[in-house]
Amino acid sequence: MKRFAVTLLLISITLPALGQDQGEERRPIRIDRNHSTLGFRIPVVHGLSTVTGKFTDFSVELFWDADDLENSSVNLKIQVESVATGIENRDNDIKRRILDAETYPTITFESSSIEGGPFSYDVTGTFIMHGVSREITLNLDVRSFDDAEEDFAWTAYRVSYTIDRADYGVDWKHGIVNYFVGDDIVTDIVLLTR
Repeated sequence: MKRFAVTLLLISITLPALGQDQGEERRPIRIDRNHSTLGFRIPVVHGLSTVTGKFTDFSVELFWDADDLENSSVNLKIQVESVATGIENRDNDIKRRILDAETYPTITFESSSIEGGPFSYDVTGTFIMHGVSREITLNLDVRSFDDAEEDFAWTAYRVSYTIDRADYGVDWKHGIVNYFVGDDIVTDIVLLTR
């Protein structure tokens, strides 16, 4: 089975204000754009080498309340045009020929439910890539570190998920060597929030 591996690592610094009173407006955790990245790795030539890159334009709306998961959610939107691998021609291939950014400008995930705890959660939601929408369930691992002196807590949210990229119509082949680009793509997201 062809597979598209997605590994999300969300690292957040959450302030005590997250424990809001019921009367207060629900606000997402603020993302520190200067210290957040969305990278990916693609095996090539039967895994003999790896192409690395990142998306430089993406947004995350993250609400988290471990005591009331109905008040927790995560929405991710990636702008396909922002892909950057360090080689302009390759970037253009990914944008135009592989992901067709003009027709499908974004990749998104929107959660609909979160269950489990205290360290492992099932996050169900809608994942849309290349114009194909599917409901998926991600396993979310949550770990925290509290710094009482600085009066804030570090929380790490990690998700690993594998899909068949052909399910999303991403079935591009190299013009000369059919197996040149691997089927497994690992995406790593690191987010810092304040």
